[in-house]
This record gives sequence, C-alpha cells and structure tokens, in this order.
Amino acid sequence: MPKSGPTVRIVLDATEHEQLNDAVLKVHKFCPGQSDYRYLAILRWYTAEALERIRAAYEAAGDQPVLVSNLPQFQDVERTKILTLLLGQTIGNCVAYINYNGSYLTDIRPTSLSAEKSAGTDLLAMHNDLSWAADACRPRTLVLVPHIAKGDVPRTLLAPATEVVAQLDSATIDILQEPVYEARSGVLAGRSYELVRRMALLEKSSSGRFVIRLNFDSFAPAAGLTSTRREAVARAHERLHEAALDIGRVRGHAVLEGEALIIANDECVHGRDPIDTSACERLLLRAYVVPDSVVAQHGHTLISLDS
Repeated sequence: MPKSGPTVRIVLDATEHEQLNDAVLKVHKFCPGQSDYRYLAILRWYTAEALERIRAAYEAAGDQPVLVSNLPQFQDVERTKILTLLLGQTIGNCVAYINYNGSYLTDIRPTSLSAEKSAGTDLLAMHNDLSWAADACRPRTLVLVPHIAKGDVPRTLLAPATEVVAQLDSATIDILQEPVYEARSGVLAGRSYELVRRMALLEKSSSGRFVIRLNFDSFAPAAGLTSTRREAVARAHERLHEAALDIGRVRGHAVLEGEALIIANDECVHGRDPIDTSACERLLLRAYVVPDSVVAQHGHTLISLDS
C-alpha cells in the first residue's frame, strides 16, 4: 500500500515566497478587479526561479500529485485568483470552457446555489474532471488553491493511476481497456441534448502511462451487450471505483491556506471527504490547464467541449 499523502512536495523558501507575493501584488495593482483573462494576459510573461522549480517538479512527477507549500496568502480573493492563475500558467495554459462554466477559475465550496457535485457536502466520488471529453479539449491538469481553509478541513482524495491499476486483476484491466462503456454528457455542460460516446475507461497515453476515465454517473456499459457481458463490464467499472477510493483515502490530503495541489487530471483520479459545514470553512479555487498543443489547435484559451 502506498504511503499516505502526496509524495511529491515542494516547500518554497523565503526568497521564492516573496517572488510570488510580489508578482501577485504587481498584477493586482496594474489591473485591480479585472477579468481572469486580463490577469492571464500579464501572467503569461511572468517567470521566476520558484515557478521554474514547480514546473520541473510537475513534469517529473508523472501521475503523482504535487503539493506546494509556503505560498503567499491573501485576504483579498482577487489576489488568490491571480496566484492560482500564475501557478496554472506555470505548467501550461489556463483555459475556460465555453459550454461548461465559461470561467478560467471555479470557486469550490458547499452551496445550495450550484448543481455541481463539488458543491455538496457528501463524499465526492473519485473522478477525473470532464473525463468524457476528447484529447483536443479535456483539461490535463488541475490546480487547487484554498483561499479559505479553516477548522476541520476535508481531505482531497488522490489516486495516481499506476497505484489504482496495481490493485486490479488482469481480467478487469483487460475489460477496462475495451471500448465497452458509454459516456453520457450534456446537461452539466450546458447542452440542450445528450452526447453519447463509446469509450474505454483505461487507456495508455503517449508516455506509456495509464489514463483513467471516471466521472460520477457519466459512464455505463454500452448498449447491445449480452446480459453476461454487461454484468462483467459493470463489475469492472465498480472495481475501478473501489480501487480508486481505497488509494484515494490513503493518499488524501487536507489542502490548507498557503498550499496548492497540482493534479494530473488524466493520470490521477481525485475526490473529497464529506464536509461538516459546522466544523470548517472552505473556499477552494480551481484552474483547468492544458498543454500548448491544445491551445495551438483552438487558437485561443476559450475552448468548446464539442471539439
């Protein structure tokens, strides 16, 4: 069984801390209260030794999440937004999805005003964000930065793909690599119709590592399977969920103020422990990041999930 918590950790020193603090303050002074895109237009040109170290660690981490600590903290949420975008832009390109939430940043907190799964208080099942989307648009990386994390903060559950697959038998792995699942999406992506794609839940990336696809209730055995085959396909899906949750509970980390989690969305499934709103206060900011090749294909960073 793997060690608890993230294994790749970076602690910024005092100089690196001040570099990022100064960068955020300068951007906020230059364009206070502007749009996320306006912040990004400036941050794309910003470099620092601290960011180079974070980028190098992420690129070397494979499917392992990266925990960064001793980050500057801000009372103004706009400054925390700038910090989140700065970290995202360090490892790729922050993007917004036209037909998802239209924003470069998402605020994650318990609220009755959102239909998103992450807005609830129950256990957030292990998943990859927008895992049913094609390579041409799917977020490859998540950057999570808490603006507020006080009290009994719930853990973000983390399950690297290599560790999940190691818990599965060969027959289950074989089934999961077959395109015998239907991915259904539409309502949460703002469409007026449902899109159905036939997919595998385990794939090999160009790097040779496993890519896992899990997204709440989006996947089901494909239509037309025999009852026996359907049962085996459903059981393989269930085992993938179980293995991911087992690893996620071991690898879970309660990300606190002054920290950030950088997660390879394709290669590390994630979830969240239940939240007791009477025992904690939590506001998490999330940025979606894609590589240069995705932005080059679209020509901009406002991307459609229909691509």
